[in-house]
Amino acid sequence: MDETEVIWEGAAALGSSEVKVWLWADPGSGLDAGELDAFATLLAHLPALDTAARAAIREDLKQDRYFIDFHADELDGVEVIERLTRDANGEAISVDAFTAAMHPVRIGLRHLIGEAKAPLVLDYTIDAETSDELLAVKVARDGTVVSVDWES
Repeated sequence: MDETEVIWEGAAALGSSEVKVWLWADPGSGLDAGELDAFATLLAHLPALDTAARAAIREDLKQDRYFIDFHADELDGVEVIERLTRDANGEAISVDAFTAAMHPVRIGLRHLIGEAKAPLVLDYTIDAETSDELLAVKVARDGTVVSVDWES
């Protein structure tokens, strides 16, 4: 490898759906069996990680609901936004309802030099077919959420 790239792709079950899993590595990063075991342990606890990630998303959106408002404006006419708007009954879409409607589209396992703080990233979207905007939830080896970042 000459640059950071996906060296393995797979899927993990979460509830009744599957989520893409990508393993990223830097050249010369020294991926070993212990690191792979640590990733397997994280994936074995995916339902708990999803719960923690959603709690972090909820708190992040309570602090700044622009991600919700952006999608309400930009995705007008998309079924999930129409349903959330209808359920809000004339009020703003609630943080709880929006968070519950989001779903993970990808899990990144990152074995990157200098990325030891957050080797797992869960990418959440409101509608993958109409928006490339994500909330990336970065998680430490112990399952602690490190950050929630808006990415596209």
